[in-house]
Amino acid sequence: MTKDQNLHLLVLEESSSDAESLANELRNAGHSIDLQFAGDLTALETGLTGHAPDIIICGSGPDLPDAASVKTALDRHAIDAPVIAIGDDAAEDSVVAARKGGITALVSYGRPDHLHVVFRREAGIVDLRRRLAAFTSTLQASEKRAHALIENSSDAIAYIHDGMHVYANRPYMDMFEISSLGDIEGIPVLDMISHSQRDTFREFLKHYHDAGAVENTLDIDCTNPGGEQFNTTMEFTPASMDGESCTQIIIRVNFGNNSELEKKIQTLSREDMLTGLWNRQYFMQRLEKEIVRETGGNQQRALIYLTLDNFKVIREEAGIASSDLVLCDIANLLNRERNAHDLLSRFGDYSFALLKTDTDMEKLQTTCEKLLKDIANHLTEVEGRTFTMTASIGICGINRHTTDAQKIISFADMACEVARTSGGNQCHVHSTVIDESFESEMEQDGDRIIRETIDHERFYLVYQPIVSLKCDKRQNYEVLLRITDAGGHVILPGQFLSIAERSGMAAEIDRWVIDKAFSTLAGYRKENDATFYIKISGANLSDALFPDWVGKRLKKYKLEGDAIVFEISEHAAIHNLNTTVDFISRMRSMKCRTAIEHFGVSDQAMQAMARIPADIFKIDGSLIERMVNEQDIQARVKSLAAVAGEKKARCIAERVDTPGTLALLWQYGFDAIQGYFVQEPAKELGYEFENEIV
Repeated sequence: MTKDQNLHLLVLEESSSDAESLANELRNAGHSIDLQFAGDLTALETGLTGHAPDIIICGSGPDLPDAASVKTALDRHAIDAPVIAIGDDAAEDSVVAARKGGITALVSYGRPDHLHVVFRREAGIVDLRRRLAAFTSTLQASEKRAHALIENSSDAIAYIHDGMHVYANRPYMDMFEISSLGDIEGIPVLDMISHSQRDTFREFLKHYHDAGAVENTLDIDCTNPGGEQFNTTMEFTPASMDGESCTQIIIRVNFGNNSELEKKIQTLSREDMLTGLWNRQYFMQRLEKEIVRETGGNQQRALIYLTLDNFKVIREEAGIASSDLVLCDIANLLNRERNAHDLLSRFGDYSFALLKTDTDMEKLQTTCEKLLKDIANHLTEVEGRTFTMTASIGICGINRHTTDAQKIISFADMACEVARTSGGNQCHVHSTVIDESFESEMEQDGDRIIRETIDHERFYLVYQPIVSLKCDKRQNYEVLLRITDAGGHVILPGQFLSIAERSGMAAEIDRWVIDKAFSTLAGYRKENDATFYIKISGANLSDALFPDWVGKRLKKYKLEGDAIVFEISEHAAIHNLNTTVDFISRMRSMKCRTAIEHFGVSDQAMQAMARIPADIFKIDGSLIERMVNEQDIQARVKSLAAVAGEKKARCIAERVDTPGTLALLWQYGFDAIQGYFVQEPAKELGYEFENEIV
């Protein structure tokens, strides 16, 4: 039991030693108690203005207030705490009189066993009240978070009660051309159904609300205010809104031959709802097409990745609504600076991606430096307050050798990270020439380069928060490795680590990462209850000596095992199934947990899930990114989450980079998310886990 869970006991006695004796007697009976002593009515009044007591014991004595006066003082302070009166007489008449006066129980000094029985009963009631209060608080926070997730969903979602709208998200209102939430509240849902099918809709709702109804989807024609009809599939789910039972409806449009409506809905699905810029999914589609397009002459293309340096501070100070206005202001500034053929996207929570299609690198750097000055000099006024900010920019050129959209984003993001961690308000160019040179060297002399990188420790760690969807405020970070070449340029770890594994040096890199992470965590946990998720390669998975080495490192840094989660890739786990099961068992003996990352991609995933006793399954980011637009991927992710729930394992979504997937993840029972929507990897710890995901 923590200190906050202790029973706060206030004892009125003639001396503090008498009060301490009573408290010690109860402690010896197994109760965890924080004692407060009061010797008279004045001291009692002072005690009631601080931490409200859970239980009061009122002794008897000529200078002590009687139990009735104590009860009156409690009522005056609106404190509902049981009062146990203790004295020399506990006869039946005295007990009845005490109960009539509002006293919970009357016990005798001579019968300590009676005091124990009464106190145990009241302590149990206090514990039940605390549990109920915690449950109520969690429920309210969960409903608040669910509301935020649904508001950010790309699906059209509404809540109805007695056939009337009580809430609808932005996509739903866009579908029916409704401008504000106030315009839809109280409107019958029947108004959205075509006249010819309203009887069908009424009949469905009647049977849906019948006990035992199992059908929860309906194909129905809807109509908008202009009289335009379109076919939809509606999905119905029991829900609650502000404590009232209601029904959640998700609407998906079946376009058929309605090309005009399809075009309108597709445009809405491509836009970021807050800024009006293109969203991440559409930007990635365009980027993939752009990088394979042939260009003529000296035309050059590049990707600019921009992150606002101090946006989190502004959000904390100004609140979500005001910070959203600041974000829109910056989006408008960026939009004014782009050319007609450029493509601008809100790529993350406070990050933007700009695809330049006709430029050169020298001109582009000048443009980016001007853009940084414009942002730094820009003032945004919200409710009488003025906000300023700076940004960091990463640039990656696109050439005929660069044909992977995800790599281009990663290169630009890393360049932006270099700019930000170097102090911010600057830009950094990622050189694909250096990448090509490095890859060529790796192919020719990979072992030597890896050996030199290890010997010279050209590594550093960054940390990405893993945030709960279930109101768990505990701090969780994934530890990620960054590598630099001899010239100090940051390179992607993918190819480096794959060659390191083939050459037998991956285990050595793992141990460097673990030792460095343990050292950092030991210092950080002095003031923060944090958990690190640390990747291990297949080499250490099958190393029989590795668990003992981990145990020694835990002792060296005085860390508890439950502060560590080791991550194994799905590929390594499935191809080393028996070894993985044995590894998980040995880690549990040290209280360390195990997660299977990048999970769900292989055809054997579901069967492997049944056999691997992992504590956590991290669903692969490629599935998370595709689930919004692909029904079969949705079904796969939903099944994986359901099986994880049955196994009592946590389920985490990787690479959540936009809010569009959040509502589905919450509905499917995911425990937590990780990705750029929460925060990009950073060198510093200190993410505000107390904040809501919105």
